Amino acid sequence: MLGQISKVTGKQPRYPLLSLVGSLAAANDPNDTKKFIFDSAENPAFASAIRKIQRSQHCFPTVTEEQVEWMANTTLEEFCEGKTNDEYLAISQRAVTGLGFTHEDGTLAMDHNVLTMVAEMHEYLPIAVHLCAVLEQMYLRFCYQKSKTFKESDSTQNEFLSVLIHVVDRHPPAEGEESLQQLLKVEESEDGKLNEDSKAMWLETEETLRKQKALIESLDIPEEEKAKLNLEMPPATEEGSTGPPLDKGVYEMLVSKQKGFHETQDMRRRNELKNRIVKLGQICQIAHNNIQQPHGKYDALEVHFRRMFSNIKYSVADMMQQLTDQDDLTEV
Repeated sequence: MLGQISKVTGKQPRYPLLSLVGSLAAANDPNDTKKFIFDSAENPAFASAIRKIQRSQHCFPTVTEEQVEWMANTTLEEFCEGKTNDEYLAISQRAVTGLGFTHEDGTLAMDHNVLTMVAEMHEYLPIAVHLCAVLEQMYLRFCYQKSKTFKESDSTQNEFLSVLIHVVDRHPPAEGEESLQQLLKVEESEDGKLNEDSKAMWLETEETLRKQKALIESLDIPEEEKAKLNLEMPPATEEGSTGPPLDKGVYEMLVSKQKGFHETQDMRRRNELKNRIVKLGQICQIAHNNIQQPHGKYDALEVHFRRMFSNIKYSVADMMQQLTDQDDLTEV
């Protein structure tokens, strides 16, 4: 019956990495002598800045242990059904520890900025967990001992995009269409050519995704919670496989810097590509805003996420102009 409180369930507030919010809050709290992490960092000025803020504003911890328990306990839906649930926080803690994000005592076991990125991407949970796993590969490939010229070249940006889309934009191609693997010469296409460098990088990414899925499956949490962490299109099950074929649409639009859509693309396809590119831009923005902090391990990746977001911004502007500039069918 419409209007009954018992039919109002609200948005599901719980997700497997919920306890990570509390661990991050404790890591930033200068009054928590056990979990505060910045005293041992290479940049002591950051710890001093946090203490100065705390003295004047008293804003830490930003989330208390009690508040984390509130978020993890009984939901509105369960309350309306007369149920109680105080088990979810322990499930979340097992997930976060099992993924290597925190130690058993709740202290951070991974780079602080990477974990804040994961926490902020809770609406894209599978992407957050797998992008976190791929960051080391991206750092070594595109940043470690690389020149400024290399980092800012278009070819490097295209390679960076191919790794990013491999994780973030996993959609099957239309029947009969060329896949992203074929476009990148990772698999043989009609011309029969292969790009060995692209193939090696693709297989490395696919192997990372495969190992991350195996890690998720090994977690001591319910199956429905594991499903929230797994990618919708799972990676390859066999070593050396390039995985399921992926759609090339987003990669093709961003690499070619085409202004708007092809005339052959119908409105459904145009809106699909627009939504996927906007989502990719949101993920790049979150990743950039977190890893660019100077006390992080992967701050050198900042330039790649920033340039990618900039390219997406202009691409979306062109798409929206084309999508909204339509003939007025109401004219007689």
